[in-house]
Amino acid sequence: MTSKFLWVCFLLAALTLAKTYSLQPDQQKVLLVSFDGFRWDYLYRVPTPHFHYVMKHGVHVKQVTNIFITKTYPNHYTLVTGLFAENHGIVANDMFDPILNKSFSLDNMDIYDSEFWEEATPIWITNQRAGHTSGAAMWPGTDVKIHESFPTHYLPYNESVSFEERVAKIIEWFTSKEPINLGLLYWEEPDDMGHHLGPDSPLMGPVISDTDHKLGYLIQMLKKAKLWNVLNLIITSDHGMTQCSEERVIELDQYLDRDHYTLIDQSPVAAILPKEGKFDEVYEALAHAHPNLTVYKKEEIPERWHYRYNSRIQPIIAVADNGWYVLRNKSDDFLLGNHGYDNALAEMHPIFLAHGPAFRKNFTREAMNSTDLYPLLCHLLNITGMPHNGSLRNVQDLLSSTAPRASPYTQSPPFLRGGVKPRENEQEESYAYFLGVSLGAIIVIVFLITFTKHLIRSQIPALPDFQSEISQPLLQA
Repeated sequence: MTSKFLWVCFLLAALTLAKTYSLQPDQQKVLLVSFDGFRWDYLYRVPTPHFHYVMKHGVHVKQVTNIFITKTYPNHYTLVTGLFAENHGIVANDMFDPILNKSFSLDNMDIYDSEFWEEATPIWITNQRAGHTSGAAMWPGTDVKIHESFPTHYLPYNESVSFEERVAKIIEWFTSKEPINLGLLYWEEPDDMGHHLGPDSPLMGPVISDTDHKLGYLIQMLKKAKLWNVLNLIITSDHGMTQCSEERVIELDQYLDRDHYTLIDQSPVAAILPKEGKFDEVYEALAHAHPNLTVYKKEEIPERWHYRYNSRIQPIIAVADNGWYVLRNKSDDFLLGNHGYDNALAEMHPIFLAHGPAFRKNFTREAMNSTDLYPLLCHLLNITGMPHNGSLRNVQDLLSSTAPRASPYTQSPPFLRGGVKPRENEQEESYAYFLGVSLGAIIVIVFLITFTKHLIRSQIPALPDFQSEISQPLLQA
């Protein structure tokens, strides 16, 4: 009877602990790929068989709303932090921080000052703090020392390094003796050519096709390395692109005296720092200057952009309508394609596709936010994320039926003044996990106590008889 009871306790403990740990997703390998400036409808502009192969065998989100402003560095940092620009601090490709009294410029590659990046913690650092390893091939920010850390493996940014070389490094890191569980891969196209040609140009067709061929090469190499069916591949981009024209140019010199302000960031969102005592004069000069230019005082920037509460956001921003260009005058550089506009515009929206054991097959979702990627990555990597503005519940249905599922998505109120939103299901998961561990531990303890008592008794079976023999003469007396 005792043996049966011990076996029942043991089985209950094992089952409880197994169920407890199944509440948490298994740690998986993830490769995050960004094709810079890949607009959502490029998928249908020309044949893109490799993108559609991923869609057929994985998941696709039709509309991805990225963050304002819709530029490269703010959005790439959002993808790996889950934060709006006002919260992670990379508010533009060109910035000035009045507190640090420092400038940041993508054009000059003046981007390696850690202080600009440390208002947030990117996922590769969180992953490494959890005891894992990360590898990055040219992903923006990964060659910057953030919070005293680099990725475990990384390539210093060099645009001349080919896509094939970047893929080779990623494969090497995933298949080494101490493999990474998180990889990040970045490619500059079709953004570069989109700027020079404009997205409406027929010449963009070959550029899009070449990007599709690049994806095909990546898939081929993952299959060759036997990673394709065990790795979760996520393909996205930072923003879209819109067509511009020299007939749609707003010249600031027509309205402002250059001595009265400093232009921090340019088209299509002009970030303007008025000289001391010139704020009102600069604002009034621009407020009704052009019908296709909307001018905001910092405190009046629309809340939906989450672009107010950071010292790097300048006192005045002037936002051009879609397809309009802001220059000081027409002698400045002009590009036929541009981005940075209102993130509600379809032309600014990127792509999102994913394939792997964690994802459903041939599944399409209507919409998500780019901030939702971060909690999804944390879920896949089984790490605890930092506070963020995303929602795992918003993308939970992308996951296969075998993955843990969250409750239906509930819209939360906006978080302002730099506030950030924790993972919405984090508390629920934590409580379930705690209760499971507690119950399992209690059963294990009961099992050990019972087992110990049984063991002791089995080792001294003659003790009661011995005591009886000693007491017998006394009883007879």
